[in-house]
Amino acid sequence: MKQFPQMGSVDIKTRILFILCLAQFGSMLVWYNFAAVLPVLRGEWQLNNDQAGTLLSVFQLGYVAAVLFAGWLTDKIGGRITFALCAIETGLAGIGFAFFASDYHTAIVWRLLAGIGQGGLYIPGMQILSRWYPVKQRGMALGVYTCSLVASYAAAYLVTAPLAAMFSWQAAIFWTSIWAIPSALLVYLYIPEKSGALSAQIDLAAQPGVKPLAPIWKKRAVWFIILGYTGHMWELYAFNGWIGSYSTHALQGHGFGGELSLAYGGAIASACLLMGAISPALVGWISDRQGRCVTASVVLLLSGAGSLLFGWLSDASLWVFVSVGLLYSFFIVADSAIFKAGLTELVSPEQLGAALSLQSVIGFGITIISPKLFGMVLDSYGWGWAFSLLGIGPIAGILAMLRLKNFPESEAMAGGKR
Repeated sequence: MKQFPQMGSVDIKTRILFILCLAQFGSMLVWYNFAAVLPVLRGEWQLNNDQAGTLLSVFQLGYVAAVLFAGWLTDKIGGRITFALCAIETGLAGIGFAFFASDYHTAIVWRLLAGIGQGGLYIPGMQILSRWYPVKQRGMALGVYTCSLVASYAAAYLVTAPLAAMFSWQAAIFWTSIWAIPSALLVYLYIPEKSGALSAQIDLAAQPGVKPLAPIWKKRAVWFIILGYTGHMWELYAFNGWIGSYSTHALQGHGFGGELSLAYGGAIASACLLMGAISPALVGWISDRQGRCVTASVVLLLSGAGSLLFGWLSDASLWVFVSVGLLYSFFIVADSAIFKAGLTELVSPEQLGAALSLQSVIGFGITIISPKLFGMVLDSYGWGWAFSLLGIGPIAGILAMLRLKNFPESEAMAGGKR
């Protein structure tokens, strides 16, 4: 058996979670480093909001195109190697964007390639953690893992926007892409694979009407948790992609100049996204105890209220704008881990990679549409209606999670039917 480098006497589960979080943080800066410089590129390349939305969406398209293959590859060769290979690819694509993207059309190519690499990072990490953590700890573990993802999103805005204002957007993209390479090495060298079945809270086969090894697409409970996740994703990734531009717009409306509005807008966007570095772990822990369905429904209700309000506040006091943005962004990402942890409890270990891939393909598939549609509505009707459009997702998610409570499979999730 291969011996991996040791890191002291820290519990192996904790060590693996720490390494995965650190590696995901470094390799996923690529995701929103482009969004951070989007206000610059819209002027330099003469992009309208529809084209800007397309560039946000094409990255999601690359992600979705890779996710199914990444899930299959994870089941075949393991999460460690899959993560390492994809981190290298996405890092090289980000560096390629910095050196070779010169207009709208070349940017489409490089962002598509970067999205393909990102498709093999989150799912392998979740599968690794699901094999190490039992059900009663899994919501917390996946919540912490999701927090590192969101922290990376926030850091991309926080670092990229000021670098672009001080030097150039190319330098900013380069220095937030290159970290994916050492992240790949970190996972490859320090993460051991764990074979065997996932620990379960209860026996799925003991539940009336439940066939644990039935094909995934025949499991209605799986489809409802995927629908809940899809509603969550409709709102989240359009918000993440446009919050920097919206913050810059609000600051310009309050009299800030171009470079200051870009730098401070990136800082506001980073602070908003950084709220999600807290909420998934906290809400994941709550759902371990209070139940996946009820917890997710409450969080979706609060984030949906934020989507209906936030877009109308660009002319309000900056204190009001920032405060509502922080609160909105806390809830918009808070339920992320619930849908992942819940899915791992609804399928057999043999189906986990495929199930996570299916959930990600559909959930991220909707994010191909929502950022572009946001841009189209923005061009025609303004920021208020563009953000209000995102409220469709939480409504669908709430209905799905309330329906899921009535299925016998929901007993297998932490908190049972709650």
